[in-house]
Amino acid sequence: MNKSKVFWIILITVIVVSIVWNKASSYFAGQMTAKMRSMPIKVETKTIEEKNINIQYDYVGRIEAKDELKVVSRVNGYLQKKYYKDGDFVKKGQDLLLIEPDEYIIAVKNAEAALRRTQASYDNSLVELNRAKELIKGDYVSRSYYDNAYAKYAADKASVDAAKADLAKKKLDLSYTRIKAPFNGKIGELYITEGNYVTAQTGEIATLVSMDPIYASFTVKRDDLRAFYKSKNGVGFVDAKVSLKLSDGSEYDESGKVDFIDNEINKDLGTIMLRATFSNKNNKLIPNDFVRVILTSNYKTVVTLVPQDAVLENVNSKYVWVIDENNTAKQKDIKVNGQFEKSWIVTEGLQPGDVVISTNLQSIRSGSKVQVVESEKTEDIKTNNAESEDNEQITTNKENTK
Repeated sequence: MNKSKVFWIILITVIVVSIVWNKASSYFAGQMTAKMRSMPIKVETKTIEEKNINIQYDYVGRIEAKDELKVVSRVNGYLQKKYYKDGDFVKKGQDLLLIEPDEYIIAVKNAEAALRRTQASYDNSLVELNRAKELIKGDYVSRSYYDNAYAKYAADKASVDAAKADLAKKKLDLSYTRIKAPFNGKIGELYITEGNYVTAQTGEIATLVSMDPIYASFTVKRDDLRAFYKSKNGVGFVDAKVSLKLSDGSEYDESGKVDFIDNEINKDLGTIMLRATFSNKNNKLIPNDFVRVILTSNYKTVVTLVPQDAVLENVNSKYVWVIDENNTAKQKDIKVNGQFEKSWIVTEGLQPGDVVISTNLQSIRSGSKVQVVESEKTEDIKTNNAESEDNEQITTNKENTK
C-alpha cells in the first residue's frame, strides 16, 4: 500500500470518528439536559400575609435651597475686592464683593452740587413769587409780571425734583458697588478673579444658597396622593411622617414635614409635585443632591404583603411564581402600590394565604417542575424545638424516677 492511500484512509477515519463523537456527545448532552429538566427544582416558599400597617411610599427627591441668589453686578466697573473665601458661610447683610466705587462717588458729588444749584434758584424764585403776589394785590405790577414769576418758580421746582431724583439714582448706583448677602447661607466659588471688569451683561459671578432649613422636592402619582387623602382626619400628606435616605444609603437623622402641594397634576405624567422642609443644622443636605423621600401615612390600614425577594419584574409588570396542583411553576402577574419594610403592598393578583416561590427564581421557567423544601432556618427551628422537647422529656423521666 502506497503512502497516498494510507494518508487518505487515516484522514477519512479521523473525520468519521469526529462526526460520530460529535453526534454521540450531542445525543448524551441532550439526554442529560432532558434529564436535568425533568428533575424538579428545589424551592422554598412564603405565604402571603395581611397586616394592619401605616402605608409607606418611596420616591426619588431632590434637595433644594429655600433661598438661592445668583450674584450679578448691577453696575459696570472693576471687581476691586472680595470679602469672603469660596465656600464660606455668610450672614445676612455681610459684604461679599466691592465694585470699584470711585466714579460713582464722584457722580454722587456732582449730583449733590447740581441739586444745591437748582435749590438756590428755586429758593430765589419762591421769594420772587411771594413778592409778586403782594404787589399784584395793590395793582403795583401787571398780571404778566406775576405769571412770569410763577412760571420761573414752577420751572425751578421741577428742576429741584429732577435733581433730587438724579441724586437718588446716583446714590443707588453707588450702593450697587458693594454687594451684600441678602440672607444667611453658603456662598460658592467666585467665577471671575479680582481686577476683572464686570457689567450687568457679565451674568452670574457667584451663587449663594441658604442651608437651614432646606427643601426636598419630589413628585407622586395621583393615586398615591388620593390614597393618603383617605385618612380619617382628612389631612393626608400634610401630616405624613417624612424621612430621607441619602445617596450613600444612610438615613438622615431629622424628620421633615410636607408643607407644599402643587396646585395641578401634570397632564402628561399624571404626577403632582410636593415639597417637604427639613432642618439642616449640620449641613448634611446639599442642594441639588438626589435622595429617597419616604412618606409614612399617619393612619393604619389593612394591606396584603408579598416579600420583595419573591417578586420579579419584566417590561410589562411585576410577577411571582406560584405552584399549581401538579407541582408545576406558573407565572402570576401582580400589581403593587407602595412598600412596607421588605415587602410590596399588593393591590391585585394575590390574596392572603396564597403561596409564592421565594428562592431559585432565576432557574424557573413556565412549566418547570418544582419541589418545595424547608429553609435551613425553618429546619434549625424545628431541630431546636425537637431537642428542647427531648430535654424536657428526659428531665421529666428523671423526676419520675426519683
